[in-house]
Amino acid sequence: MADLPLDGRVAIVTGASGGIGAAIVARYTKAGARVAALDLARSLPAAPGGGMVMECDVTDDAAVARAVAAVMERFGRIDILVNNAAGPVLVGKVTEITAATWRQTLEINLTGAFLMCQSAIPHMAAGGGGVIVNVASQLGTVTTKGRAPYSASKAGLISFTRTLAVDHAEDGIRAVSLSPGAVMTSRLTTVMNGEAGVEEALGPKHALGRVGRPEEIAEAALFIASDGASFMTGSDMLVDGGYCAT
Repeated sequence: MADLPLDGRVAIVTGASGGIGAAIVARYTKAGARVAALDLARSLPAAPGGGMVMECDVTDDAAVARAVAAVMERFGRIDILVNNAAGPVLVGKVTEITAATWRQTLEINLTGAFLMCQSAIPHMAAGGGGVIVNVASQLGTVTTKGRAPYSASKAGLISFTRTLAVDHAEDGIRAVSLSPGAVMTSRLTTVMNGEAGVEEALGPKHALGRVGRPEEIAEAALFIASDGASFMTGSDMLVDGGYCAT
């Protein structure tokens, strides 16, 4: 997608050290954006070309406000916000999980996006508009056993995106959720005995017969943020290899 430049635009990407987040940071940087990569201190990535990195716990109101203020001080504008931070996928039936697990998952996956939007949107609007990309999941549209907190949080994120779109269209802001299927990241390979284990367990659940790659999700995130998607808002882009079609 070399014809979808982001030259001169400033993007914030949360959860920037993970497989999908790091791929989005790299792709946006390659497309010409200046990227502020946000994540927890223990997993901060190297600074992307022309960008910055910053520690940020997206569930902490004050930390979010400091991060957004730092981006504004460094770059003077915010054009793109990618809410990609996500908590661990803890498996268990509703009767088996704890209330703390439920709250933690929603705090990171949903409230974190809310706090980032709340801080960034005024700056985006003042600059003439922008794009919000909320990284959800195919499990926000369908579900599977033992994923109640995760599925609920991602479904909520998809719905939150629609409200953002209608609330802030007048500010020149587009909002789109991006829902990947299973993606080959360290989170999966760690619990499924490497890439072969991931493909064996999850590949057949997708119509294409394989899981996705972070770079494929990053290409979709690039399209959403680009002028090529200028008439796209309030929708959910499934990039799930046909998971929801099977």
